[in-house]
Amino acid sequence: MYTALVSLLIGATAGVVWTLLDLWKGWQMGIVLCILVFMVAFFVISRIISRRIEPEFLAVQKQMQAGATRSAIQGLEALLPMARWQVMLKGQIYAQLGCLQYTLGDDKDAAESLTRASRRSAEAQLFLAALQVRQKQIDQAKKTLEDTIAFNKKQMLPYNALAWLLVKEGERKEAIDVLLRAEKADKDSEATKDNLNRVQNGKKLNMKRFGMSWYALKLENPPASMRQAPPGMPRRGFRQKRKGGKR
Repeated sequence: MYTALVSLLIGATAGVVWTLLDLWKGWQMGIVLCILVFMVAFFVISRIISRRIEPEFLAVQKQMQAGATRSAIQGLEALLPMARWQVMLKGQIYAQLGCLQYTLGDDKDAAESLTRASRRSAEAQLFLAALQVRQKQIDQAKKTLEDTIAFNKKQMLPYNALAWLLVKEGERKEAIDVLLRAEKADKDSEATKDNLNRVQNGKKLNMKRFGMSWYALKLENPPASMRQAPPGMPRRGFRQKRKGGKR
């Protein structure tokens, strides 16, 4: 990463100069100075980069909210060169890219992005697991979900998604074990309690409580009440004007 290299160069230069000038405590202080200058330089450069890319991220967020997904993807791709300068930025960019590409149905591009996404991004890893399920890579999907749980122990959707997959594969005992782990991580999760009770009683899981966070994975179709109306169709409760201007 360029920020670390530049910071190290600045710190090393400061340490070498101090040592060559044979100032107080010579090379010992030169080493200390090198470390201190490195840390300060790293912090300052990181802050400068953050301030530079923040407006770009905000623009991408606005495009996403406006439904301009293709434009948002282009904006994120334009930010990738900056990832050389910022810690963990590349993983964050690929996480958002993969989620957007998956939503658009670009499975090939989504797979490439999601495999490069930060493993701490639960959303990106859930999309990756969903893609693996749809491509019949069941064992890989299970591993992806287990890894997601390891990095996101307090988030309930990865546990329930894994349990859903296990039940789908006929592995009810394993699904119960996963949901018991989830219940231990969050005793107040009503969705987990309900699904645990369902699996123990031989029923299928109910993922509706997780809303579009679940249905966006395309593993189940959302109920009619959660589906968006086709473009141009008036929303329920909206009365169109009749001809002549009367309502």
